[in-house]
This record gives sequence, structure tokens and C-alpha cells, in this order.
Amino acid sequence: MTRRERGRPADPPEQLRLVLDVGVDPAARLPERMAPMTATVGEAPFDDEDYFFEPWWPGTRTFAFAEGGRLRLQTDHLADPLSTFPELEVIGTQLGADGVVLDGTLLVLDEEGRPDAELLRRRLGDPSATGGEAAFVASDLLWVEGRSLMAQPFRQRHERLGKVLRDGRLCVATRGLRGEGVTLAAAVASMGLSALSARCFSGAYHPGAAGDDWLRLPVTETPAPVTRPLLVLLNRLPLD
Repeated sequence: MTRRERGRPADPPEQLRLVLDVGVDPAARLPERMAPMTATVGEAPFDDEDYFFEPWWPGTRTFAFAEGGRLRLQTDHLADPLSTFPELEVIGTQLGADGVVLDGTLLVLDEEGRPDAELLRRRLGDPSATGGEAAFVASDLLWVEGRSLMAQPFRQRHERLGKVLRDGRLCVATRGLRGEGVTLAAAVASMGLSALSARCFSGAYHPGAAGDDWLRLPVTETPAPVTRPLLVLLNRLPLD
């Protein structure tokens, strides 16, 4: 029996969510903005083959839209994120398709390549501020070729993400482990991070609370200080 089969009672009918595939002609415009799905805070890491576990990145939630050779970003903090983080224009050059929307996390790295929350706050609060280098970790693929993938299960979206986005120095697709949340929790702690993400492979993407489709799990071990570049560490972990 899986975690989902052992889990909470089903939502009452009035709370059930209807997820529609709003796919459109590839020539049509992408949505102007995306409404984010939000993770449910869980209790502790667990093992379950129905889930994909990945680090919970210490940055700000960001959507990347690529259409017709133009890239734009959406965060809750800035009207024009690319004017503040111009180094992230590189995201568009790493995509193997057009009409794409990525969901991910924007980080600011210090001179050693480590995520720095203070540098991030400074650049978000003052678009003219300098210091640190922005990076983007993509965790989900929501649109491709002008069509929504939101009604598809996460398993399919994740597989396509790895094919559409080519990893680069400042933009990577997140990596993780299937089923092995406890193992990844130890790796996450060694990277100096305090939580991991657990996404149900069968879950669709819907705005608002994710329920058990997406969980944020605190790392029970005391995270070690980050002493090496975060994205380099990510690439060295034995992750899928």
C-alpha cells in the first residue's frame, strides 16, 4: 500500500478540483501570468515509489516564459525580473522548443557559487543593486509548443522537461530520486539545505493548494554549512 492509499480521506465533492487541458494552437500566445501550485507542508521525509524527491531550493518562486525568441520571467516581487537579473536571458538559448513555460526557483549565488539569501533580498529590493549571480533551477514544464501540459501527470511533465531544457551554467533542470526520500534527505542536509520536495508522479498541476500531490518535507538532520558551489554539488549527486 502506498502513502497515497494510506493517506488522508478524500476531499468532499465540493472541494474536488477540475483540471482542464487548455491547449491552444502553437501560434497562440502563452498565458500572461501563471497562478502557482503551492506545496503542502509535510512532517518528515519518507520512501514511496509514487513520489519524486528533489532538493527544496532556497530562492524565490519564478516562472519562465519563452515564445518567439523572447524570454520573460514572472515573480511576485518584480514587474520586470529580467531587467534585474539580465544574466538569466540565457534560459532561452537552452530550450529545444518554443512556446514554453517553466516553473522553478530563482537563486542568487555568491562568489563561491553558493546560494545567498541576503544577496537575493538585496537584488529583489533594489533593481539597481549588484552582487552575486542569478541562477534558475527548473522543476516543472507546464507548457510546450504553445500547449498546456498541466493536466498531464507529473511523470510525463518531468520526462519532457529533461528533453526540452539543456543544462547550462546558470540554468538547470532539477534532479532527484524516485521513491528514496530518506536517502535524499541526508544528501540535502549535506548540501546545507533544510527541506526537500516530494511530487506525486500521478499528480496534475493545478493552481492553489496541491494536497498530497506536492509536499514540502523538513530535513530532520541539522543541515551542514554550504561550502561548495550548489549547482556543482547538484550535478555530482547520484540523482536521476
